[in-house]
Parts: sequence; C-alpha cells; structure tokens
Amino acid sequence: MATLISIPILAFAIMLQSAVFSKITLLQASADLVLVTTISWMIQERVRVVWQWAIVAGVLVGFVSEISMWVTVLGYLAIAAITSALKRRVWRAPVLALFTAVFAGTLVLQVLTYLLLRVLGTALDLLQVFNLIVLPSLLLNLLIALPVQGVVREVAIWFYPEEIEA
Repeated sequence: MATLISIPILAFAIMLQSAVFSKITLLQASADLVLVTTISWMIQERVRVVWQWAIVAGVLVGFVSEISMWVTVLGYLAIAAITSALKRRVWRAPVLALFTAVFAGTLVLQVLTYLLLRVLGTALDLLQVFNLIVLPSLLLNLLIALPVQGVVREVAIWFYPEEIEA
C-alpha cells in the first residue's frame, strides 16, 4: 500500500514542482520538491518502504526531465542509501537527519547531473555551476524542507497509524 501511494504523491510533487517551484528561482536554481518529499518520506520513523519510493521518484523525474532516467534512478537510490544510514545513526534528531539528507541528496543529484552533461560534451565551468546552481539549490531545498516534512509526516501518520497498546 505504501508503495502504491508513492505514485500519486510523487506525481503531485512533480506537477507542483513543474508548475510552481520551477518559477521560483534563485540565480539559476529552483527548489527540488520531489527530492525533499522523497527524503521526508524516507526519514519517517514508521516508514519501512524506502527503496521503492527512490525508484518511483527516479523514474518519474527521469520521465519528465531531460536528464537520463538511469542517472535520476541512480541518484535517488544513492539518496535512499544515505537517508537509510542517517535514519539509523541519527534517529533521535529527525530534523538533523532531514537537513543532512537534503544537503547530501542535493549534492548527489547535482554532481550526477554535472557529470552526465560533461560526458555528453557540454562545456560547463565548475565554479559557475557551483555558485549559480548548486549553492542556491541547496538553500532553496533547505528552506522548503521543514514545511514539506510537516505535510509528509501527516500523510505517513495516516498510512502508518500508531498501534495502541492494550
């Protein structure tokens, strides 16, 4: 059930990202709502479905973007591995895990995108990419992390109700 709910939630996040968040830019970057939504789902205490959400997010983002689907799926699987490790190690401080995972996830996706574009022959200055895309993207993703995490937490509570002890 939790894997099936990932499709409409992530599809809605992609539509919202394409329609609204892509228009809100800082320098040359915009917030990645799908990334933050996926990470917010993965760090929830009761959630056990992590890898399936990463695959669904990677496929959906690869489908709507011009970046190769293999790169996005690989990136989201790497983010799932990082988030799972953080969830095990920093389980008492979910906000710290959220910010760390968003920071690392943004870097992973940006580096993979940069490497793909370099392999395809696009001449990009690393310093300009870092200053105009990576840093503003990090800032925007960290700014939307807490509100998105609040919404995702409510959805996770709805799908994983706490068991009442007798």
